[in-house]
Amino acid sequence: MGIGFSARSFKLLEELRGNNNREWYHAHKAEIDEHCRDPFAFLLDCLTQELSDHSIRLSGGKQTMFRLNRDVRFAKDKSPYNHHISGTLTRSGMKNEQGGIVYLRLDPTGGRLGAGSWGLNAKRMGAIRDHMLKDPEGFKSVVESLSEAGLAFDQENVLKNMPRGYNQHADHELAWALRMKNFAVHRPMKRNEWKGDGIVQMVVDFVKATTPVLEFGLVSVEKQM
Repeated sequence: MGIGFSARSFKLLEELRGNNNREWYHAHKAEIDEHCRDPFAFLLDCLTQELSDHSIRLSGGKQTMFRLNRDVRFAKDKSPYNHHISGTLTRSGMKNEQGGIVYLRLDPTGGRLGAGSWGLNAKRMGAIRDHMLKDPEGFKSVVESLSEAGLAFDQENVLKNMPRGYNQHADHELAWALRMKNFAVHRPMKRNEWKGDGIVQMVVDFVKATTPVLEFGLVSVEKQM
């Protein structure tokens, strides 16, 4: 049984982006489920099986997918729905984890894969920064491993200045990494990469390539505890 993403999957997300209202959504909800959400949940199930003996046990499924409905209470954009499908693979198999996760997103342009930690509080991000400073060679090994796989840490969301408590490291060789707000890696995805069963191996390869990032981040937090 194939994963099930097709040209119609992306067309529906394009149409949702252009018709972001309750009337259009409810008229097409069954089709969105069939071509977008159900194949996505099946993909997460397949990945769970493929990664069952991985060094970091990651799992996911329908329960680790995010809702299309948006919380617009404090948002400038009042569009009621996201026009992307997203979900995670986590150690607990639940979606409320911030650290050591793999993120998948399907959107009208294709989407992306991500691995690492997002939205950490100052204490947990501080633990990762401290680990970088205490084990710079270990961190550089992670960077080199990513480079060999054609990947790199996300540099789009970084601080302009050193984080509080780290000013004395402004000239450190890893100052660029200490300024990162997230400890994460992204891989952009093209539409065609989602089509066919090859998407499973593609994500598995990404997980394996980014495992050093997950391990480094998890060890950082564990040392803090």
